Amino acid sequence: MTRRSVASGAVLLAALVLAGCAAASPTKEDTMEPAPTAEHQRRLAAAYVEETMHRSGIDWDAPQSQEYPQACSLPDGSAGAMYNIVRTGAGVRDPEAVTKSVGKRWAADGLTVEYSSDKMTSGADRYLVNGSGGDVERIQFGAATTKSSLGGVSKCGTGNAADLG
Repeated sequence: MTRRSVASGAVLLAALVLAGCAAASPTKEDTMEPAPTAEHQRRLAAAYVEETMHRSGIDWDAPQSQEYPQACSLPDGSAGAMYNIVRTGAGVRDPEAVTKSVGKRWAADGLTVEYSSDKMTSGADRYLVNGSGGDVERIQFGAATTKSSLGGVSKCGTGNAADLG
């Protein structure tokens, strides 16, 4: 073999290897993972709500618990479903302290947190903390001397809300 044929062979081999790599390179569509199901997202949000309930130290009224799906849009624009999770609990002696404790824990978990307060129809002061991020789309904890509430919304997942109800 001559030097020229060896060099030509090396160039041809390099071109074939590069062509093979280019053909095997993943496209954006190949690398996108399928969206999680609405049920998967519900489980994540429900677990976070349950964890918050446990950490709060409040007695929660199981018969007043609610969960229901609603329609949402996935990032690709297709229809999906998300879950609303609602819990009601007993009042607390120091609602502001409990609310701040919950908010600090959410912030430590990486959620974005905002505090506010309002008056309930009974006239009691209610302290609120809203969070977003992590395993939930959004979550709200409210505490007063008369009752407490906790509501979470899961992230959007694949599924049809009408079929999940």
